[in-house]
Amino acid sequence: MTFQTVRGMRDLIGQDACIQEFIEANFREVFASYGYLPQYTPAVENFDLLAAKSAAGEEIKKEIYYFKDKGDRELGLRFDLTVPLGRVASSNQLKMPYKRYQIDEVYRYDRPQAKRYRAFKQADIDILGVKGLEAELEVMLVTRDCFEKLGLKPRVVFNSRKLLEELITSFAKGREIEVMRVLDKLDKVGETDCKEMLKEKEIDAGIVDIIVKNDLEEIKGIIGEASEGLKEVNDFLALCKENELDFVEFSSALARGLEYYTGIVFEIKLDEGPSVGGGGRYDKLISNYGGQETAAVGISFGVSRLYDILKENGFKTSMEGLFLVSAGVPVKELVKIGDSLRTKGIYNETDLNGKSISKGFEFAEKKGYGFVGIIGENEIKDKTITIKNLKIGKQETIELDASKINEFLSRKDA
Repeated sequence: MTFQTVRGMRDLIGQDACIQEFIEANFREVFASYGYLPQYTPAVENFDLLAAKSAAGEEIKKEIYYFKDKGDRELGLRFDLTVPLGRVASSNQLKMPYKRYQIDEVYRYDRPQAKRYRAFKQADIDILGVKGLEAELEVMLVTRDCFEKLGLKPRVVFNSRKLLEELITSFAKGREIEVMRVLDKLDKVGETDCKEMLKEKEIDAGIVDIIVKNDLEEIKGIIGEASEGLKEVNDFLALCKENELDFVEFSSALARGLEYYTGIVFEIKLDEGPSVGGGGRYDKLISNYGGQETAAVGISFGVSRLYDILKENGFKTSMEGLFLVSAGVPVKELVKIGDSLRTKGIYNETDLNGKSISKGFEFAEKKGYGFVGIIGENEIKDKTITIKNLKIGKQETIELDASKINEFLSRKDA
């Protein structure tokens, strides 16, 4: 009998797991640099909590992992990391502003397809208790830093729930949510189909033309200069310009999750590919869960999707330190030397199987090491180590001293 992963889920091992760790470690470093603290919550939540965020109600059971426990309680696996945050914030006295990050797996019962899994990693940051656009600005600064760490250039499009609602009201008053749901499909189905969907509902399809033009002056002519949404968009654009965030741009077509967002919404893209993250302001969520009305802004980065992108681009992580191989000395001597170096801050892995030097080089290269340390009888006698740089093929015998080894490993020509 052979066992496989559950449909829509996957294992990551070896270098693949290292790529995901690389993404997560860099995100944690950036999040911590802005004062965000980690938060851990269970993967299993009460179904009532999961249903409270979605307008679908009972229908959401079709989209999530839903089940009953032995006590006949209705439960489900979390489908995002904002729901647990809402529960935590509504049931605890948090010191505001509360800034947290969480990097965890979430679960959705979607149809598995390319780059779409039923279990996938997200990295979320949220700021609770800040009403001003400075919170949205900081989220964009964090986004900039996170993607710089990965060597990727993001393109963030944003819109305002308020502005879009005001615009839709001009065309179909009282049917705002209905129109938003159609507009949310614009990217997937295109202008023609979107217009047809609106016409079927007897709604003026002219709004699609306005949205596709994406002209703030034209929008101002429709909703008026006194528009709260227009002010929000212009103020946020000014903040981004002031802080040289030239990757952030306005898009009146963005209508993601507008049933639950209350202000600015974001979506992160790379080139013309699928979204790799998104978020926005959701000032009513905490009160919907029984807590006090709390200003809230957050963004979620798709770790699993970013992993796929890095992997497709041939990205590989490098193992720090040395892989130690024997040139005819007992493996126990390697272990002893490796242990001594580790106590002095030199990361290393010992070849416990006593491979030949060529096999040791091959193994080290596949695993991602840049340097191999060779220990033979002469090295033991002279208290030296021979280090080979696998990238350029150069090797040198140096004193078995932590500072000398570190100096060699940090040299660009080594």
